[in-house]
Amino acid sequence: MFDGIARRYDLLNRVMSLGLDAHWRRRQVELCAIGPGARCLDLCCGTGDVARELARRGAAVVGLDASAGMLAVAQSRVGEKIALVRGDALRLPFPDDLFDAVTIAFGNRNVASLSALYAEMRRVAKPGGRVVSLEINRPAAPWLQWAFLLYFSRLPAFLARLLGSDPSAYEYLPESVRRYPDPAAVAEIMHAAGLHNVRIMRHLGGIIVLHAGIA
Repeated sequence: MFDGIARRYDLLNRVMSLGLDAHWRRRQVELCAIGPGARCLDLCCGTGDVARELARRGAAVVGLDASAGMLAVAQSRVGEKIALVRGDALRLPFPDDLFDAVTIAFGNRNVASLSALYAEMRRVAKPGGRVVSLEINRPAAPWLQWAFLLYFSRLPAFLARLLGSDPSAYEYLPESVRRYPDPAAVAEIMHAAGLHNVRIMRHLGGIIVLHAGIA
């Protein structure tokens, strides 16, 4: 599915978020608290937006994704600056305690097990390293939740059709948001994986949520 939408993925993200997704990714990278020489891993890296932002801070960055199509688009944009790896976020091909920061943006809903995901992120992060995720969630206010789910059930597929992408790939979005755990439950999963000082930061009334923990 992601191979089929890779070419238009960034454009659709910009349109659906009114350009705010770039701001949220910058905020995610700020929470990593890294500087020149840091070693970072970005999971479900897609076309490389977060990986590029980490590299701008002087970090040595590895981006991992399961989609060859996404990685092909990322490679055309990052050149040789960022190492790109095709792999499974639940079975990372890296040794323990390697990275100063491990990130994932809008990929949590696409893995089979959040517990396994955060266990792997914790495993490959250095002691004291940061683990930071960025994801869509349901807003807290019932009226906003209703409006948000209505928006997500109609607009993404319509925009995909309009902009020449595969609309069926965006029909899973409403259901993936409905079944995704609330922010407090995600924080508990992070704690159970061995992360501490887990923070929850909500944006747009809770539609966008950042989680940051320390390994």
